[in-house]
Amino acid sequence: EKLGLAVLVHPWNMMGKKNMNKYWLPWLVGMPAETSRAMCSMIFGGIFDKFPNLRVNFCHSSGSFLSTIGRIEHGFNCRPDLVAVDNPKNPREYCGHFWVDCITHDPDMLHYVLKMQGSKRVTLGSDYPFPLGDLEIGEFINQMNLEKSVVEDIFCNSTLEWLNLKKEMFV
Repeated sequence: EKLGLAVLVHPWNMMGKKNMNKYWLPWLVGMPAETSRAMCSMIFGGIFDKFPNLRVNFCHSSGSFLSTIGRIEHGFNCRPDLVAVDNPKNPREYCGHFWVDCITHDPDMLHYVLKMQGSKRVTLGSDYPFPLGDLEIGEFINQMNLEKSVVEDIFCNSTLEWLNLKKEMFV
């Protein structure tokens, strides 16, 4: 935070990888779970409150975090003795305070991510050169018929804000 750097969180050495070597499960299940684990650890550990100007972007549209926020919040509410031990703030309150990329591979999921985050907190992602990466970066977004302002946020504005850069540097 003191250095003003942007942080990108991308999973790699997933927990349970040795038990998921069939069906390409580390890539399909492990990475989304690992990203959610990182997010929950940062939220429950109070990192975003200790460092309010920390700019963090989570790959794969937050992995499984946004799609399981209901379960995460329910656990927070019904077992605060286990979940809220270091941070009394509801985890749902952090949605829209960090950035996620647009890599969902699913139009309905991207609409949900945009609803939860707002377009100003969704950056362009490609996951390239990984095997699940988009070969035509941005084509998925172009095919979604999103409002022009949302596309501009994803393709440009959100990333510039996350990186703390001004558009004038590039135009």
